[in-house]
Amino acid sequence: MKEPLITRLRKWFQNNFVFFGPGLLLAITAAGEAGVTEAIEIGAHYGPALIWVVIITLIFKYAFTNGIARYTLATNQTIFDALNRLPGPKNWGSYLIIISYLMEMFAIGAMLVFSATFLDYLLPGIYSVFLIALFLLILTLAVIRTSSYEILEPVMAVLISILAGVILISLSQFPLSFNLILDGLTPSIPAGSEMAILAILGVVGSGLNLMLYSVWLSQKTKIHSADKKECNLLNESFFRKYIRSVNIDVLTGFFFVAVVTIGFMFLGYAGYAVSFMPHGSEITLDTLITQVLYIFGSIPYGPYLFLMFVAIIFFGAVVVGMDARARALAKVVRHLGEDKGRTLPSEYNIYQIVLLVFTAVIILAILIADPMAVIRQIAALSAILFGIFGFIVIYLDLRLPKYAKGSRLWQVIMGVGSGLSIYVALLIESSFLKNGIPLIERMLVIVVILFVFTKTEMFKKLVRGTANFADKIWTVALGGGLSIYGVFRGIDVNGLIFNFSAIGPIVAGLLGGPLIGGLAGLIGCVYRLAQGGPTAIGCSLAILAAGLIAGFAVRWWQGRVTIFKAVLITVIIEWIHLLVIVPGCGIIFGTQTIDEIIAIIGSTFLPITIVNTLGVALFAYFAKEHIVFAAGTQSIFGKRKNQTENRSEDTIEEEK
Repeated sequence: MKEPLITRLRKWFQNNFVFFGPGLLLAITAAGEAGVTEAIEIGAHYGPALIWVVIITLIFKYAFTNGIARYTLATNQTIFDALNRLPGPKNWGSYLIIISYLMEMFAIGAMLVFSATFLDYLLPGIYSVFLIALFLLILTLAVIRTSSYEILEPVMAVLISILAGVILISLSQFPLSFNLILDGLTPSIPAGSEMAILAILGVVGSGLNLMLYSVWLSQKTKIHSADKKECNLLNESFFRKYIRSVNIDVLTGFFFVAVVTIGFMFLGYAGYAVSFMPHGSEITLDTLITQVLYIFGSIPYGPYLFLMFVAIIFFGAVVVGMDARARALAKVVRHLGEDKGRTLPSEYNIYQIVLLVFTAVIILAILIADPMAVIRQIAALSAILFGIFGFIVIYLDLRLPKYAKGSRLWQVIMGVGSGLSIYVALLIESSFLKNGIPLIERMLVIVVILFVFTKTEMFKKLVRGTANFADKIWTVALGGGLSIYGVFRGIDVNGLIFNFSAIGPIVAGLLGGPLIGGLAGLIGCVYRLAQGGPTAIGCSLAILAAGLIAGFAVRWWQGRVTIFKAVLITVIIEWIHLLVIVPGCGIIFGTQTIDEIIAIIGSTFLPITIVNTLGVALFAYFAKEHIVFAAGTQSIFGKRKNQTENRSEDTIEEEK
């Protein structure tokens, strides 16, 4: 008996769209984010002239996702499983993704502020945006806790599809010709559009979010095979069975990204064509919302539907983003523990801990309260990391079986796209090009000094715990002197001193503990305070804090300092410096307004963090042959904490 048409269509869909969902959801979520944060503003300024950039960007990001999918299907492992086996310093790929996803939580926090802002417009005057954002964060954790996000996925897909339809209906009310689209497909660079092009390359189609596709694909493969009672044999037949469905899923997803992003660009173009604001005007979030609501006013209940849909889309993106990143990092941390032979909590418990850390970072992002600025800053840094991981995907692809490898065209697209992402990110973050690179050049003097220092007998005595009082005094002098040099050779930009003054105190703290690090920091603190400027108090206290924090960190680690730990503690110190101490002092002493603080963070965060982190990382690399820094096994005043740690120099040499 012939099956009904509906039954046959359902079977056809199930056979050809085995994995339809995760990639589509991820891409659609990214389209919503990019549409609100970038596409509307770009459309308002340049119309559809940059559609060609959107298409080129999506081609590269499709290639990136395709490479991840092929690796997952060919090896039955996620891309995160491969990070521990990359050439170079041990586990560097795993550490890089940990840092990347931690920083992306600032963008997640900004998305919560977006969602709260749209809800505030929908229900004005009920609560402040800050309180709404905190409520949404609590609701996010509750949804993740109950696994209700699985229901949210199809709901989000439906909502943003409806939103895309509403956008098209709204645009039909305006005389937009098809020739405009054709003009946008012709490569051209309107005057002043360079930064807009860079923003499209960095944001549209998502970034490191795409790596999460590997986790979902791995899970879907196992679930589907279990349901069909099939055996997952890693061979060409298994690979070809699923890759077609995966490619259809990803292509469909990026097609929707193109439609929604281009629709948002036309939405911005139409809004400015009929409004009182001239092209080229600076667009704030409130201005952007007002313009879009003007367009949707032509549809019954249009403004309310738009506000509700976008708020839910951003909220859903936060839920999925937090959950997926936490699961990925739990897997990575678990692998790191197993690799080092350490007993760690279960993957689920690590997942819960990661969620708590994410929550703390998100709250800090909500306090910054300028979501568009935060997303742009993180987008620049994410683009650099995305380019690095692009080259990692190329490397992993070369190690796949012949039937699973990408074509030469794929390799060319990935190589050009990855290199362009890094270049684009540096251009977006103009403060890094103007101030960060010159700072690195000046900081190299300190690197040379530290390299020579690691070859001296005094350094060896410090790491072995045999340094005398004079050695420790010299260490304080060295750390303090390097801090003074870091301030002296800093770059003054409108009263702000871009510097690398934290390197000296951090090195002193790692070598001598909190007392030595604190004294070295005090020297730099006094000198920086004498230089004056709007951030003098905050930056001075930050130098002092750098030495103390590094000193207590080495004691917490029992003296075992690795390159990753050195990088981690420096990043934490700079975050405390720029996101806590400087804003806190500015508010307490009344030296800066909130807007000025946000501007300071935006201009200094990336260059200062990168330069100081690079300097400390190079020091840790020079000292990597020393297993233990004795400061971590001593009390603050230099005595051993117990007899069992009183090892001779010969014992330490044997351990090496």
